[in-house]
Formats: sequence, C-alpha cells, structure tokens
Amino acid sequence: MLVVEDESIVAHDLQESLSELGYDPFAVAASAEEAMARAEERRPDVALVDVHIRGRLDGIQTAQLLQERFRVPVVYLSAHADDATVQRALGTHPYGYLVKPVVLAELRSALEIALHSVEERDSGADRAGAAGARNGRAPGARAVRRQLERILVSPDFDAPRRSREFLRFVVEEALAGRGEAITQGQIATKVFGRTEDFDAMVDPIVRIQAGRLRRSLERFYLLSGKEDPVRIELPKGTYVPTFRGVAAEAGSAISSPRPVAAKTGDGWPSVVVGGFDGVGPNSDVAGLARDVSEELALELGRYRGVRVARQSDLGGRDPIPPDGARFALDGRLRRDGEDLRVTARLVDRTTGEQIWGDEYHTTPGPRRWSGSPEDVARVIAAVVGAEEGLLVQLLAIERRRRRPVEPTAYDAILLSYEFFFGRNAETLGPAVEALRRVVELEPECGPAWTRLARLYIANYAFEVTAIPTPIDEAITLAHHGVRADPVSRPARCVLASALLMKGELAAAREELEQALRSGPDSLVYLEIIGYLLTLVGDWERGQSLSRSARERNPHCLPHVLFGMWADVLRRGDVAQAYQVALEYRDPMFFWPPVMRASCLGLLGRIPEARSEVADLLSRKPDFPARGRVLIGRYIKFPETMDPIVDGLARAGLALA
Repeated sequence: MLVVEDESIVAHDLQESLSELGYDPFAVAASAEEAMARAEERRPDVALVDVHIRGRLDGIQTAQLLQERFRVPVVYLSAHADDATVQRALGTHPYGYLVKPVVLAELRSALEIALHSVEERDSGADRAGAAGARNGRAPGARAVRRQLERILVSPDFDAPRRSREFLRFVVEEALAGRGEAITQGQIATKVFGRTEDFDAMVDPIVRIQAGRLRRSLERFYLLSGKEDPVRIELPKGTYVPTFRGVAAEAGSAISSPRPVAAKTGDGWPSVVVGGFDGVGPNSDVAGLARDVSEELALELGRYRGVRVARQSDLGGRDPIPPDGARFALDGRLRRDGEDLRVTARLVDRTTGEQIWGDEYHTTPGPRRWSGSPEDVARVIAAVVGAEEGLLVQLLAIERRRRRPVEPTAYDAILLSYEFFFGRNAETLGPAVEALRRVVELEPECGPAWTRLARLYIANYAFEVTAIPTPIDEAITLAHHGVRADPVSRPARCVLASALLMKGELAAAREELEQALRSGPDSLVYLEIIGYLLTLVGDWERGQSLSRSARERNPHCLPHVLFGMWADVLRRGDVAQAYQVALEYRDPMFFWPPVMRASCLGLLGRIPEARSEVADLLSRKPDFPARGRVLIGRYIKFPETMDPIVDGLARAGLALA
C-alpha cells in the first residue's frame, strides 16, 4: 500500500491501521512528486490518496498520474464530501471514496475490492404523445418509438429477426422525415445486406419480408396490442409506415405485452426497469416519473450491451424471475419547488445487493450537475449500460473469476472489454479468436461483429501485437455489425473509426450522420460522434456536439478530450491544449505522453517535455521510426500534425 497524505499524524495513524488489517503500508508520500518516486521504487498494489494534499498537484491529479503510469487502483480519503470534489474524484474511476475519520470496516472493504481488481487484471490480464394518441390525434415521435418498443418485446409479435430490423428501420426513417425516400433498394442494402447493384425484379426479398411484417403486425394488434393507443402499420403498396392514434373506450385498460425474458444461461445481461415512484403534492409528478422510467428503458436498450424489460409491461402478472433478468433498476422522483430530485438504484436480484445508487437534480445548484428529466434518465442509462458502465465492469470481473468452460457470445464480448480496460497486449489475441468463433457460429450477432472490428482497429492504430489486423478487414467487420443492426450508434461509430483510419473521411462522416439520425436526443455515443467528427475535419460541429455531450452527461468517455485537444492545438492555443492533455485520463497506449510532450516542447518547457518523451519511449520503443505513421492514423490534417511533430522534435524526439 502507498499512502499519499500530507498530514504526518494522519499518515502515521493510517499506516498503523493498515498494518493492523494485515496490509503492508510500505511508504508514505506527502506530495505528487514523492508519490511518483515511491511508486517508481516499488509499484504499489493500491494507493490510498488524500484528495486535498498540498503542492502543485492535488490528490486527484496525483491519482491520475499513478493510474496512468503505474496502473495503480486508487482509494480516496477526504475530510469533505462536497459534490464538486466527489464528481472530480469519480471521474478518475476510483475503487472507493472514504470520508475521514475512516471506519476500518469501510477501509477494508474498499481495499479488498481494489486488490481483487488487481489480482484479476494481472492474472488474465413521451407521456404527452401517448395522451394525444389516446384522444385520437396523430401520435408524436416519442409515442411512436415507445409503441415500437412495445411491439418488439411482445411474444404476440411473431416476426423473425430480419422483419424486426425492417420495422425498426422504416419507422426511424419515417420519424426522421425521410419516409418518401424509403425504397426497396434502400431497405435491401441497409437491412438485408444486399449490395448497391440490388435488383428488385431478380431478388424479391423486400416484398416477401414486407408481407411477413404486415401479417405479424396484424397479429399483434389482434392480440395484446388491440387496445394500444398507437398503431404502427405498413400499408400495402408502400414501404412507408403510418402512425395513428386510437381513441380508447371509456374505462378500458391499455394492455401491455409481456416482456420477453432473456435466454437463461446465455450470459447476456438483462435488466428489469421498474416504475419510478412519484412523490410530492403536484399532480404532474407521477406522470413525470413514468416518463423518466420509459426514457430510461429506451436509452438503456440503445447501448446494445444489455437486454431490457419494463416492469410496467407485466401488468398484474408475475415478475420475471431472477434467472431471466438478473438486475433491477428503479428509483424515485420527488418535487421540491422547481427542482425535481431523481434517485436511482441498481440491484442484483439474485442476492438482493444494491450495486449502485445515486441522486440527480433538474435545476442548477452549488457543486452539482443538473439536467432535464429526460437527460437524467439518459445519464442513468449511461452509468449502468455504457461501454465503461457498471454492468460491463462487474460482469468482466465475474467472467475472469469463473473462467467459463463453454464460453458464450457474451463471454467473448467481455473478453474484448478486458483488453480495453487493461490495455494488456496478451489479452488481445484470445479476444480476437473468441469473437471470430462467435461471428462464425452466430453471424446475426451484431455486437460481436462490432467488438471484433474494434479490436482490429485498436491493433492497427497502436500496433499492440503482431497479429494481422488490416484496416480493410476491420472495415468489413464493422460493415457486418452495421448490417446486423442498422440503427446501432455504437456500430456506426466503429465503422466511422475504421474509415477514419483508412483516410476515407467523407464515408466516415456519412456514418456519423447516420448515427445521429438514430435517436436525435440520445446521449449514446454522443461524445464519440463529436470526437470523430472533429477528427474527420468537421471541426465546428464536432466540437459543438462534444460540448453538448459534456454538458448533458457528466460521465462522458474520455475520447471527447482527445478531439478537444486536437482542435485547440490546430487553432494554436498550445497552453490550453496542454491543459486538455493533462485532463485526458485514458491510458490509450502512447497517446497521453505524445499529447503532453508535444505541447511542452512547443511551450519551451524542455526538461518536462523530455520526461514525457522518456515515458513515451518506455511505452513504444519504436516510436521514433513509427511515430509519424501512427500519429497519422488519427491526425489527418497538417494544421494539427505539424505542431505535434514540431513539439516532439523540440523535446528531443525526431520522427522518421
């Protein structure tokens, strides 16, 4: 254990407590510089860091350096738990945040979680729209999307997978105002994977599937959907869907389809989103709570990494058993004047353990993030289901612990996350092989194609291993992912990343535009879209989306900062670029020291720049020979490339 604490008495007490608990507190450091020196001498398993140490760098900045250079898990200590400090600290993904005076049991729990992570890493290395529909008015987009999800999860909608994708595609295109542009050829290429030379006279697949889809919709509305307030129909002679509201008879109850439980034993995570309780004297609170719950379920499903069922769809029937959906997500909405306070929690239904809980607000306040009720729901979905969210992290740890004898498709996907979490080159090969087997056996599994493409891109971009992962193959894999799930934002963004690597910037931009059309208000991958648009040269729009993502989502992926850095450096504000580089915490192989070293070189801070170059060369010894090529895989414009190369040269690193 490394203790980073500048109060000597507190540090001494911590050492004694750690020894009493059976740990080895081998060193105490009072500053960032001393902490780095002690970690250099002996890499700690865990760092216990006071948030408010004195010096040029505070405890959070010190922890960032320890994580980046030594991959050290961090547990924070603080005499204060104000929102601003806590939010800064949480941005570094610590394994605990303990308020002084520290309770030994809490200290032990936090340290054991952190140590376990090290061991595992090293060993494997529209409420209003619906009301309008019920009154017979044309339903809004939100009500239509809600109805679409109701249809797709109902067992009375017996359409095959391709027909479901067909329905989702034409609905989204119509809602986006592009209904008149829907043709057989577009459906054939976007949904059924046909080539651009598709001839409807020769290949009748769209007509056949449209007939099947119409029959499945008719069946649904004859059974569980017969009293639904919104009808989605596909009239004969056209591929443009129609949406109409149906007035409900007085006293009739709206019937909801039974949710489909996940396949027991396939390993894919499933979440039951419960109804949020509305608390308060105002009559609108209950309706707002329903809206939050519905938006949460919709957004969570957009991440494509988790199956979602809604408790409200069960009606009076028995709940889904834990072996059908392991996790439950619910909460409460309370009105306090103009503010709405939303609390949420995630529970493991097999053990009853609360895995996570948090509180959000809809009006600004001191040292807290706030957003609209819809954005609060989207942020909760991001915390739980995003790429670096709670479920993926939890399940990745469990997978390494149990070492599955007969891996499932989701096991292979978790293995790919293991590589991205740990940046361990030894895990890339097994992850590639596992995903290759999945796409061979289950070619309809879109997320597997997308994850495999991401591994190819990473290996191509960073030259992590000698495994052949040519960018053309990565593009082909990513295309498979998009064809399997045309409205998946993650799949579109991965394809755009591969096209960026190859220099096909116009094609990459088109994929990003397609991603934005899928759920225009969604936060899913919004920061990634902004970052990629920046890198393909749409500087102003890319940065506008990046700023919007950061304002609306306090849990953005760190990629957004890379795009910000490239844009600021392009505009010649080197000092600001350096500050962004310091904030960039993602241990993306060689890029963090490249960002810092080039800025320091341009600023004339040569000793510091050379130190960063040394860090760079320790990560990538062949960077002098390969650096220009590797930088060029992300940086496509001379106004950004030139200052990077110049700054590195001033720091003593000339690129071939």
